[in-house]
Amino acid sequence: MIRSDTATASWDAMFDSLAHATRRRVLAELTDSTDVSVDSLSRRTDPDASPETTRTTLYHAHLPKLERNGFIWWDREEGAVGRGPRWDTAESVLAAADYPTERLTSRP
Repeated sequence: MIRSDTATASWDAMFDSLAHATRRRVLAELTDSTDVSVDSLSRRTDPDASPETTRTTLYHAHLPKLERNGFIWWDREEGAVGRGPRWDTAESVLAAADYPTERLTSRP
């Protein structure tokens, strides 16, 4: 059976979104809460970087990609992120992969 181009594009978007640990951690944050602040994400999603650096990469790389692929919504003015229209797909892939949410950092 040959998959349609649409299905292939959907899987490509999913795997592209999950390819970076910071994006996986953003999605993991949303498994426990329907929405989170970008400030909270900047403190919790990249243990190897400062919150300021993480905030910059969230704004310029990670959040746009997740939003473009429909896994999150993002209110840039309010600094809020929530589950997007394709959230169920992202959540099911994270659950199937048994992604360890304990890898999230707990910075103050």
